[in-house]
Amino acid sequence: MNKIKRNLEEIREGFSILSGQDRLIYLVDLGKKIDSIDEHDEVDKNRIYACTSQTWVKIFIDNGIVTLKVNSESTMVNGLLKIIQTGFNGSDQKDILNFIDEFNSAEKLFEWMNIGSTISSQRQNGFIGSLNYIRNKLNEK
Repeated sequence: MNKIKRNLEEIREGFSILSGQDRLIYLVDLGKKIDSIDEHDEVDKNRIYACTSQTWVKIFIDNGIVTLKVNSESTMVNGLLKIIQTGFNGSDQKDILNFIDEFNSAEKLFEWMNIGSTISSQRQNGFIGSLNYIRNKLNEK
């Protein structure tokens, strides 16, 4: 199992034992633990436009190792962003791109994570937008 999947295993297991409203509460709790972007980095170039809530992702790369700082005005989206941070922070740029390509749709990733239909289509769009933003930025570097 690759590093990103190992990083996500605890969250994945958490979703597998919960159902309905408990999954949403878990997601909100995850969102309270984000590694938040600095306020001065909440600018258009870091903004995710696929999301109905204002959402930002700042990517730092040091010797090919990625760190993400994030924030959203939505607690649900922050939970989704925490999932991304947990998986990607400390991972190699190439491994992140391979992971995103492996799960080429949010539905496949949500199914693997045991989130299922817990997430509304609007929030899925924000998640997809965040993954696409990360993919595009990592491909630029």
